Amino acid sequence: MGMIGGVGPSATVLYYQQIMAGAHEKMGGDHYPELLIYSLDLGEVNVYFNHNDLDGLTDKLVSVGNWFEGAGCDFMFMACNAMHMVYEKVCKRVNLPMLSIIEAVLEESRKRGLNRVGIMGTTFVMQSGLYRKAFEAAGIECVEPDKTEQGWIMEAILGDLQSPTIPEETITRLLKNVENLGSSGAEAVVLGCTDLPVAVTEENSPVTLLDTTRIHVHRIMDFAYDQGKAVLEE
Repeated sequence: MGMIGGVGPSATVLYYQQIMAGAHEKMGGDHYPELLIYSLDLGEVNVYFNHNDLDGLTDKLVSVGNWFEGAGCDFMFMACNAMHMVYEKVCKRVNLPMLSIIEAVLEESRKRGLNRVGIMGTTFVMQSGLYRKAFEAAGIECVEPDKTEQGWIMEAILGDLQSPTIPEETITRLLKNVENLGSSGAEAVVLGCTDLPVAVTEENSPVTLLDTTRIHVHRIMDFAYDQGKAVLEE
């Protein structure tokens, strides 16, 4: 499998840890999947987003997908919500299957029977309506942080959440935003940035979470396990 990571580094580490833990749970023993990580330059990716150069970002991701294919990967995925803004464009230009975080989260929301969710993420994700459009199309209402808090959340994601030690006051404020979304009627809160789970977890959250990292990893492991079984049965 091929993972496009680096956006940000903290999320890439979480994905790696959870994939290996999931592999151990499914396969047992000392068997772990072969995994290639292409770690992008976060600063370069932010330039694409800040200049709304989605074609440039698409070209970059397609080149990575081609590299994965040449290296022998069976499928690929992006360890980042925001890059899914170009998911469909990339899928059309690569040969490898690519597993969508948006589809995985939407499916999980349906399974839970949710009618109203809160969304937290980068400003890129929030302004694009990446999750809001998908949820509303499925008949699920959405609530989001106000403009001031959204600006602060973006700063925290790019700053404190990439640090080895996250300031306690940052965690507290993030959790307050989660609580506010719950008070606005959200039955669960989507962590729509794969860096958020380094600070907001099921253990400390005052509201039920839709941890997009964990949900995506579950989809990845199910796909990898089913694919592996198919190979063994041939």
